[in-house]
This record gives sequence, C-alpha cells and structure tokens, in this order.
Amino acid sequence: MSRRKVSSLDHSLPEAVTLGRFLEQQKLEPLREDPLFQEEILALSIQTLSFSSQESGLPEGGSNGLPGKSLSLPLAGSHVHLEDQGKYLRLRIAEGEEKTPRTQGSFLCLLSGTWEDFCTQAADWMEREKGRILGACEAFTRNLTEQITQGYGLSILAELKKTLGVDLFLLDKHFKVLSWEGGERFPFHPVSFVTPKLSHFKSMDLLLETPLGIGKWNDSQYKDLPLSWYPLAGHQGVLGYIGLGIGQGELDPVGRLFLYKTAVLLYFELAKAQSVEDTERQHYRDFLFDLLYNNFDSLEVVQSRGKLWGMDLTKPHLVVVGEIPGYDPDSIDQLAFQELLDTVSTALRNQPRTIFLERNDQIVLLYPLEGMIPLSQWEATAKKLLSPLLILLENLDEERSMMFGVGNLYPSTRFIHRSFQEAKSALELGQLFNLQERVILFQDLGVMRLLLNLEQQELEDFRNEVLGPLLKFDQENNLHLEETLLAYLASDGDLNLAGDRLFLHPNTLRYRLKKAAEVLDRDLNSLETRMNLFIALKIGRLKSLWQE
Repeated sequence: MSRRKVSSLDHSLPEAVTLGRFLEQQKLEPLREDPLFQEEILALSIQTLSFSSQESGLPEGGSNGLPGKSLSLPLAGSHVHLEDQGKYLRLRIAEGEEKTPRTQGSFLCLLSGTWEDFCTQAADWMEREKGRILGACEAFTRNLTEQITQGYGLSILAELKKTLGVDLFLLDKHFKVLSWEGGERFPFHPVSFVTPKLSHFKSMDLLLETPLGIGKWNDSQYKDLPLSWYPLAGHQGVLGYIGLGIGQGELDPVGRLFLYKTAVLLYFELAKAQSVEDTERQHYRDFLFDLLYNNFDSLEVVQSRGKLWGMDLTKPHLVVVGEIPGYDPDSIDQLAFQELLDTVSTALRNQPRTIFLERNDQIVLLYPLEGMIPLSQWEATAKKLLSPLLILLENLDEERSMMFGVGNLYPSTRFIHRSFQEAKSALELGQLFNLQERVILFQDLGVMRLLLNLEQQELEDFRNEVLGPLLKFDQENNLHLEETLLAYLASDGDLNLAGDRLFLHPNTLRYRLKKAAEVLDRDLNSLETRMNLFIALKIGRLKSLWQE
C-alpha cells in the first residue's frame, strides 16, 4: 500500500450538465402536453448543443454569432438540437455519434424572447458550464499531480474516492492490490474478487468514453455488492485496473471525467514502475535463457548468478514445458492465451520458489527439489507439483486446455538444458501421437527417445526399407494401410480397440490387415516383424517434426 498525504482539496463533485439544468438556467418550461415529451429525459447529460433557425433550417451560426455548427462539452452525454419554430423552441435529443445519432426524445418550449437573444444566452451558458467543469477538474488534477511529484503516487486514489463518493481499489496487471479505498460499500480491507478478463471489455483504450466492465466477487456474501472495472491501458498495454463499487451505469459524465483524469495519472505511475520491472525482468529472462541453453562457463557461475535472483541452483530441478495444443499466436486465440498466462502467473504466486518463464507461446517451469528422488516417483512428483495448475485449468474449454512435457531429473543444474530439451520433446511427441495424458514424461516415451537422436536420413532409409511397398500401394489405392497398421499395433493387436480408433468394422479392419500383409509379404504375427513395422510407422510420425 502507498503513502498518503492529507489534502485540502474541495472534494465536492461539480453538478452534472443536464437538460433539466439547461432549461432551468434559460427559464424554459417544457410543454408537458406535448405527446413527445418524457419527464425522464430532463435528467440526461448534455454533450453538445446545436442550433437551426426557422429560415435556413441549417445548424449554422448566422447573425447570432455562434462559433460553428455546435457547442461541445468535454463530457460524454446527449446531443441537444435546438430549432427555432417561431414562438416555440423545439428540442431534439439524441445519443451516439453526432453523424449517426439515435433519437432519445423531443419536446417544445415556449420561447419568450427572440431567437437571436436565446442563442446568444445558450452559447454563453455553455461556455460558463465548460469553465465550471474544467476549472474544477483542473484544480483536482493539479492537486493529484502535486501529490505524485511529492512521492505520494498511488495514494491519489483516495482523492478520487472522496470526490466520487465511491469505494475504489487499484490492481496492477498481475491483479495484485496496490491500493484499497473501502468503507462505503466495500469492506475496509481487500476481499477476494474474480480477476477481470481482457475479453470481457468492449474497448481497452484509455479514453473518456471507455465503458466499464462488469466485475464479480469470489465470496458469496458480497454477491449483491456492485463491482465495475476500468482498465488502465495504453501504448504499453494493460498495466492495471481500477475497481469501482458501482454498477456500469451509475457514474454520471462529470464523474467519468474525473475518473479518466485520475486514470491517466495512475497509468503513468504504473508505466514508470513497469519500466523498472521490465528492465529487471529482461535481465531475469536473459539469465534463464542462458540457464536453459547452457551458456555458462562453469557450474559455480550458474549457482552464484542464480543466488542473485533468489534461486538455489545447488538443488536438482524438475523442468516442465507447457503449451496449448494447436495454438496460433496470430489468431484470435492470442487474447485467450494471454488470459491463460495471467491465470498461471496468479496461481504461481503461491509457489514462490517455482521459476517461471514465458517463451515462444510456451511456459517453462523449473521446480526445485530437496534432493534426487527415485525414477519411479518422477511422474507422481511432477503431477503433484503441477496439481494447482491442473485444477485451475481443468474448467477451461478443451481447445484451450494446456499440456505439459516433463524432462528427466538430473542431480546437477549443469544438466537443466538437457532436461529442458527433453521436456520440449515430450510435449511435441505427446501431441504428435495424440496421447491423452495432460502430463507427459520424457522417460515414458520408450523407443521414441532413441529415434529422436538418430540421423534423419538413416531413419528415412529404414522406414522405406520396411514400409516402401505399402506406402506406394497407399498412394495408388487410398486404402490407408499405414494408418491401419499403426492403430492395430498401438492397440496391442486388439481388433476391437483398433476398430474403435479408426471407426472401422472389425471385418473391414481384418481385410485391410490381410491386404497389408500381402503387400509387404510379411507375417504380421511375427514379433520381429511387428517391432520393425511399429518403429517404421513411428518414424513416419516423427517426420512432421523434422525441419525442411
């Protein structure tokens, strides 16, 4: 939490510029017998006033000296068009973009003076209202800026709370609470909330009109307590969020202006902190890349540099690589992946000793162990360490579920690079062979581990020697004998299981196997034949991992 300065600022929020206030100041009374009149439109806030005379019908300036087509306030609100209709004044109210407005209402008022005099008075009133709002906002912003320059930084949120009369809190981009200003609707101390999702916001730009996002609390006792999110986003991305104890439509345009001005200052404060964090993080990433790719001269250098980052690299580390299968960084899934990373990083806060790195749309985790453990315990240990993430991710859509590859465990940090490559291979092969496990250990890959280390040409030659006639037959007849053989052998010769995998009737499967035996001129019941075929078929799958 940040330091706080006692402020002498007047915390009263300026009165909103509403249609009712305009009519009162201009001494206009709506003709309530007008069938188009609706009482509730008097509470609408004004953004622009435009004028059109009876003669021209155009919203221009003319003899009244108005500066252009319309007069605007720096606030979100409705567009009010004023029409001269002789003794009467017609007001047409619309919302949305000025060029494509949506009608909200219309009514008549009796015009006591001349049209020219009224236009001059209305224009003067708009200028005074603009000065009233901007003057108060400038004083508010100046006070916040002074607090920031004096080192009080994030405590400016307390000033916004006093002005809006609304409970607030501030998060960084990792959803850590930086400042909490409760006491009205919120408790005095932070309570658990559902972290905001980037995909839930209609706009992520830091603008006056940026809509609020709907928030939720984790604790059921606060389910009726309103919560809205205002994202702090800019050229450095989303750096945080302001949580507000109001519903989406409860904040009037003047309040939105004060919120926006405060948000801009908070964004710059977070951006300064982010710049420092980014520099540290880059050094941290550089060190981890050196660790994962063995760019060190000695074990002593690795361990001493790791100590600077709070790592005990004298202990063995279990290396895990995770990714979303089929994830395309250039697709709309990019937002989903970012949300997943946010979820993972939040969960890992409860495991401060775990080393975490994002690279090439994957995550790398290094879990320190107290000492070496038997090979038979590797799988259970890996799943136990990953269990918080697995539980957290199990409710996600299947398309966005994450798979993890686990490298072998070595007694020295000197071999972390080797374990990292093994974890990546386990992940790739697990996806290639469509393994259903979410955690795949390199040690469980069997003969595939050996094939990965052989020359590609040697493997290709072996595949052609064993499967050549069958591959040629498949190209000419499209019977999918290669796929059939692989499913049959992977099912340990179980016709029913292989048939289920291929969606084939057992009789059709028997025919294909008989044809494969004829084409290859081999006995499929021979153990040696099965072994050679299985390896050759696996090499076919491995080819998709080879770089062209």
